Amino acid sequence: MKKLICLIFAVIITFGTVGCSGNSAENKTSKSNGQGVADILSSAAETQPTTVGKATAPATVAPAANIKYPELDYDAEVDLTTLNSNMVYSEVAAMVSTPEKYIGKTVKMQGTFDVYTDIKTGTYYYACLIKDATACCSSGIEFSRKGEHKFPDDYPSVGTPVTVGGIFETYAEGGKNYCRLKEADMVFGT
Repeated sequence: MKKLICLIFAVIITFGTVGCSGNSAENKTSKSNGQGVADILSSAAETQPTTVGKATAPATVAPAANIKYPELDYDAEVDLTTLNSNMVYSEVAAMVSTPEKYIGKTVKMQGTFDVYTDIKTGTYYYACLIKDATACCSSGIEFSRKGEHKFPDDYPSVGTPVTVGGIFETYAEGGKNYCRLKEADMVFGT
């Protein structure tokens, strides 16, 4: 009986230490290995800060409570900037898991800037990452800015606080569906 209790306790401890980082090996593979932007974003908590070649320098990510987000005058149907960190994290998770409920809605969010490069195509994917209240997990939404912008000249360093507003949409690429904010406005701190 003691062995059974010890075994159960060991299993609980094992799952407890995994916490919310439960990223499987399939989530940690790059887009060039059949995974996409959403998969990369879901594993960002463990890989941040990131760099893209020599384009951006590693950034120190401040604890969520200490981050000062820039203001963006943007009327949104889904304004994530007014929610506490747990609610924002939950809402972003809902947007990613049930995108059909959000398609066409305007969304405003605050988080830290991240970028992913598809090595095969040279395409840059930009995202606003949001950490939960304990700062152990992050979720994010990809965005594409309106107008002409060139990376890295017109973008902040990875880890910089940003506020983004855009229209939620889904798109297909490489046989998979993804979500993003299109025609997005973005402001970032210095």
